Amino acid sequence: EYDLLFYMVSNRNIALTREQLITNVWGYDFYGDDRTLDTHIKLLRKSLGPYAKFIVTLRGVGYRFETE
Repeated sequence: EYDLLFYMVSNRNIALTREQLITNVWGYDFYGDDRTLDTHIKLLRKSLGPYAKFIVTLRGVGYRFETE
């Protein structure tokens, strides 16, 4: 979760596709699927509590860590 959060914060306010997130956080040889990413996002939101609102779902695209 930390690596995922770090990558999203490093690219804040930028739309990140699921593929970008998977490749840059777990690498090219990742054997999971998009749903694995969704599960990690869900757990990350739970860990962030009231700050979970900063992780925005972009339907059909991916996610964005929004600070504005």
